[in-house]
Amino acid sequence: MNPYLLTLSCLAQLAVLAWLAPWGEGLAAGLGLTGVFAMFAFTRRRWGAHLDMYLAMTGWGGLGMLLPSIQSGVLCNHQFQWQHYAAMSTGMWIFALVPIWREARCLAAAKRQGRAGWTLVLDGIGMQFGMGLAHLPLMLLPMGDLRVAWFGQALMLIGMGLGMMAVQVLMEIVVPRQDAAAIG
Repeated sequence: MNPYLLTLSCLAQLAVLAWLAPWGEGLAAGLGLTGVFAMFAFTRRRWGAHLDMYLAMTGWGGLGMLLPSIQSGVLCNHQFQWQHYAAMSTGMWIFALVPIWREARCLAAAKRQGRAGWTLVLDGIGMQFGMGLAHLPLMLLPMGDLRVAWFGQALMLIGMGLGMMAVQVLMEIVVPRQDAAAIG
């Protein structure tokens, strides 16, 4: 995974958000978070293999989530609508699936073990579930405030990551790692 392109995907998200929902404080916070993201992207080999999936989904997937908003002019629809959620999810998968399949270290290991498809499906279910849950607080916020678009994008990315983490924890409980040293 090219850390420059991953960082560029986050900067592109900020550009779309700033264009459709101008908010200086949100842009400043987004730039700071992009700096943290870039640090992880440039040092990803020092971290666990599943970080690649998080980086691709946050970078490329996050950008893909925003692209349907450019066409519709609506960044985040507070009232949950399946059409908006489906368009957002489709954009996320279109942009992130190829980089994840080709370059994520966790999937490379899963491919060697013959479980890449299941890993991707389970992570995908976790991501979608996390994003759905992250949408719930947005329904409580006032409509029409452009700052909510920034908050909504952040919540979707956080929900996506937490959903993947939940799946990882469950998988470690159900199917313990084979390479872990036995204690006894």
